Amino acid sequence: MAYLILSCLGGASAQPFETMILDLRARGWTQALGTHGLAVMVRGQANTPVRALGDWRGTVGAVVGEVFDRAALDEDGAALFDLEPLGQSAREDPPQVARALAREAFGDYVGLIRRFHGGAPVVFTDPLGGRPAFAWGGDGVTVVGDAPPEGLAGPRDVAIDWEGVRDLMADRRRMGGAPPLKGVTWIEPGVCRQGPELSLRETLWTPARAARPGWRAGYPARLRRAVDGAVRAFLLGRRRVLCEISGGLDSAIVATSLKAVGRPADQALNFYRAQVEADERVYAEAAAERASTPLRCVERPLLALTEAGLMRGAGAFRPNFEVLDTDYDDFTLAAIAETRADIVFTGHGGDVVFYQLQAAALAGDLLRGVPCEGSRLARLVEVSLRTRRSIWSLAAQAVRGRPNASVVAATTAPRMIAPPIRPGLWHPWMAGLGAMPPAKRAQISGLALTQGVFADTRRGAAARQCHPLLSQPVVEACLAIPAPILSQGEGERSFARATFADRLPDSIVRRRSKGDISVFLGRTLALNVDLLRAFLLDGRLAAERVVDRAALEAVLHPEALIFQNAYGELLAAVVLEAYVRYWETRPPLEALVPGPTTVADAPVDSVS
Repeated sequence: MAYLILSCLGGASAQPFETMILDLRARGWTQALGTHGLAVMVRGQANTPVRALGDWRGTVGAVVGEVFDRAALDEDGAALFDLEPLGQSAREDPPQVARALAREAFGDYVGLIRRFHGGAPVVFTDPLGGRPAFAWGGDGVTVVGDAPPEGLAGPRDVAIDWEGVRDLMADRRRMGGAPPLKGVTWIEPGVCRQGPELSLRETLWTPARAARPGWRAGYPARLRRAVDGAVRAFLLGRRRVLCEISGGLDSAIVATSLKAVGRPADQALNFYRAQVEADERVYAEAAAERASTPLRCVERPLLALTEAGLMRGAGAFRPNFEVLDTDYDDFTLAAIAETRADIVFTGHGGDVVFYQLQAAALAGDLLRGVPCEGSRLARLVEVSLRTRRSIWSLAAQAVRGRPNASVVAATTAPRMIAPPIRPGLWHPWMAGLGAMPPAKRAQISGLALTQGVFADTRRGAAARQCHPLLSQPVVEACLAIPAPILSQGEGERSFARATFADRLPDSIVRRRSKGDISVFLGRTLALNVDLLRAFLLDGRLAAERVVDRAALEAVLHPEALIFQNAYGELLAAVVLEAYVRYWETRPPLEALVPGPTTVADAPVDSVS
């Protein structure tokens, strides 16, 4: 469900504030809270909680999203976090509310709090960015939201940051960082912003802090408690549950954990493709049986891209890869309607938190003395076998801090249309990691990349999309476990596999392969080559030389698309092209006409 928080201090800004709210109502938004120059607007069928914040005498505020009590996890329970006791601290020091929530709560939330009179608002998000937040302003009104609204409350004077677009095209990992826009402020995960134009930042949480050595024993029990506690919390108040089961380890852990906490999903959903390597039904069926959940399997045809479909989902602050797969929305929406589900559980994020990342980086951790199970030499041999590289090659990489050119050439797809990568921090979480072991750095980088999972989608407007493996308790539990313990042996995610083995089918516990959709992607791109040529060759990226037009034209042929691995670059180009076109064609403020209002419209402050 989309949300907007609007705040003004009264005076000259009161009239624009009221006009924006009336315009939003006329465009289908509902006012969930409003008083003293503060309004929260929501849209969509998914029920997003909105709660008042502050003492309502000296401060006023709101929290959008779910906020759970961390203390309840230690008692194998689940409870909403009580916001009322924060009223006193809010009056004395508004940012203290954000600090307390980062320390004592978890969930996916965005908050805004300010004093009744004077001072800019304080805006903050949950540590993992589960509910994205961007801020803009105009006419004395501060607006915070997850997606750009149409109308008078929308961002104004926004321009494309072309250097930022080039950086994203060069390095797709950066899609999880700041958007390439001028005129919009990103409220980073785990950050509290305040001051003029929200320019003052206070970091409340980072993965690096969570990864500092703490407890040294009981890793399995702590991880199980974190997963079960997060699942139990997200189930609070939910009526019907849908769960994705891909056939892989991560979604199987989530599905069977639903059963373990006493609430199996009402239905599970599996997507498969015609290619043998992309059909994991046999594993999904085994997982669904252990999860006591009926399974619905849906075959995914090759994607038929259309320009209208690409542009329909391009209206986002951050480039949205969801625009490429409208079928995913359509099939999931059908399952949501059939089961009347109000929440959809997924296993997204498991590859990162359970560590299926850079296996070679594990050698660097082992050589630096990071704790491991058993013999350190035996663990190094396992990494050598897994990567098919000698221990000397892995040791050299650990000393240099990067693989040599021959390793890069053997393990990385060649660049075809993208510009070279520029050095620089692409996410605030990547700052200050110099002393961190290499594999833990890779895990934190992977976490930053997962921000795209929280993108605005049509299925998300219909039912809550829940990713418990990316919840704060689970992420913190996994960050605290040394990477050589998370991933040892010749298989990936070995620690999670062993920790949840009693819940999982043997076929998934023993499985070492993963589904592969690369052939599916190649055939999809080949099927859509005419659209891709029309959309990209004369597009804005080519005009601004973000992509090499000659190289792009050479690769945009069916034969090349099937046999050359340019999938990632081409998909990124399509997403960025749609994104740029959306922002460059938004109507200017002076061209907007307020939506029609009626005498039935309530005064702005009448809703509480």
